[in-house]
Amino acid sequence: MIRETLKFKFENTMKTGHLLASLLLIVSTPSLTRADILLGAPGVIAGAKIATKVPFKIDYKIKNSYKFIFSGVEAKGDTLGAPGSSGTKGNGGQFHLKAAVSAGSGCHTTETVGQIEFRNIQDYNTAPLQTILITPAAVFTATTSPIDIEISWQAGGNAHKPNGMFNILGEYQKDPPIPTGSLTFATGEWILEESPNPEGVATIERE
Repeated sequence: MIRETLKFKFENTMKTGHLLASLLLIVSTPSLTRADILLGAPGVIAGAKIATKVPFKIDYKIKNSYKFIFSGVEAKGDTLGAPGSSGTKGNGGQFHLKAAVSAGSGCHTTETVGQIEFRNIQDYNTAPLQTILITPAAVFTATTSPIDIEISWQAGGNAHKPNGMFNILGEYQKDPPIPTGSLTFATGEWILEESPNPEGVATIERE
């Protein structure tokens, strides 16, 4: 009986000590503060690109594409401020966001840039969703072969641990539209001038 009582007390003491150790571990573990800016664009999977600090420059390429329309940029978020006596209160520093879209060979549209300026960190912290539209929108379209769409998100300034989102607005089309309708040719023979029997295969092209 005495032996069982001692065993009971010993086991309970061990359980209590384990519980206290677990609580101390939880309390003493520091909480991590993350700074995430979600970067978005048509054709980019949500959450695939994230910026965790400022400044940053993150590039992304969408390969073998047919069309991309770049119509503007939008941003919203908050920050802990900027380094310095005024910035730590959230009213100092600056924050600049810029996005660029271009395409490789096979596209005649040149690189287009959209930019949002926050001259004061407080503006970034309190402003509603900021949207800057590009007029007219930049249209990148493949001609004879698919094109690669090159996207770049950039941020500059001295914002401390910013959070929020920075999106490129527009449309993305992976493949050209499926042709519809019909073609009708008259019955008979067709002779090509100057070369009645040319080599190769005749094709019909569409944009």
